[in-house]
Amino acid sequence: MRKLLFATIMLVAALGFVACDDYNAPTSTRSAFNERYPNAVDVEWERKRGYAVAEFHIPGQRGECEAWYTKSGEWVMTKFDITYSELPQAVRTAFETEYGAQTPVDDVERLERNTGGTIYFIEATLVVNGYLTDIYLDYAEDGTLLRTAVDVENYDNVYYYLP
Repeated sequence: MRKLLFATIMLVAALGFVACDDYNAPTSTRSAFNERYPNAVDVEWERKRGYAVAEFHIPGQRGECEAWYTKSGEWVMTKFDITYSELPQAVRTAFETEYGAQTPVDDVERLERNTGGTIYFIEATLVVNGYLTDIYLDYAEDGTLLRTAVDVENYDNVYYYLP
């Protein structure tokens, strides 16, 4: 009985280590990525919703980036961590007009897409009915509010913009 228990524990542990391995993106996808982001470092590949996703850093830029590719290696979009001051003035004005310049901003990202147009994500904290609440706002480059989500567990707005 102990041998069976030990064997089961070892099998589960081995599967856990295998699950941690990076996704091995196709050569064509890796080539397309390297061509688009030749200075990328710390590149790790994974699969998300059927897409090959490279998580990486660009020296001299803040935060992590994610580049999304189809199975055939076509670039779909890239998400960049940016600072609030890097937002277009139209987006900052729209946000500050609606929520006030003193509203705490937790995270800001830029999403570049192959379909054109750049989307800007702002995660902010508001007090709603006396409770701190996370709000997620998606803006077009001209300051138009595209989407809003409030206090969503594990929210990732990038999925909304997948083709």
